[in-house]
Amino acid sequence: MILQMLVILLLSSWIVEEYLNNIYLQAYVNDVLQADGSLIAVLTIISGLGVALGLFKVLKSTHRQIGALVTQPQVPTSARVGSSSMPGLDLHPMVAALKADMAHQASMEPLPPVEFKQAPSSPVQAPPGPPPTRTLAVVPTTIVTGTMPVLKRTNPEQDKSENSHQ
Repeated sequence: MILQMLVILLLSSWIVEEYLNNIYLQAYVNDVLQADGSLIAVLTIISGLGVALGLFKVLKSTHRQIGALVTQPQVPTSARVGSSSMPGLDLHPMVAALKADMAHQASMEPLPPVEFKQAPSSPVQAPPGPPPTRTLAVVPTTIVTGTMPVLKRTNPEQDKSENSHQ
C-alpha cells in the first residue's frame, strides 16, 4: 500500500506540475470546469451521500444482528459434544449461539450429536487395482513468436509431406 501511495503521489505531483507549466492543459481544464463544473459538483455530492447512506445502513443492520446475538441465552461453554468417551469440547461463543438458534427454530430439526470414533487398530488394505498401462504421448512444444504462440511439429516426415504439397 505504501508503494501505491507513493505512485499516486508521484502521478498527482506530475499532473499538477504539468498543469502549472502547460497553457494548453490549463485552457482545457478551465473550459471543462466552466462547462461541466456544476454537473461534476452535483454528481460528487450525490455519490458521496449515497456511499454514506449505504455505509450507515450496513452499520445499522450489523448493529441489529450483534444485538440479537447478545440478547440470546448463552449456552454453557463446558457443554459436552456428543456421547463419546473423549473429553468435552469448548465451543466458540458464536458457534454456541448459532447452535442454540438452530435448536430454537421450530421448522428445523436439531442437529444430531457429534460422535468421535476411534480409528481401527488393524490397517485396512485396499484391493489391488489393475496394473498401470504404458502410453506414449507426443506433446508438441510451443514456440512464442510475436504475440501469438505457434505449435512446433514434432514429426519431421509430416513436415516434408506438407512442403511437397505446396
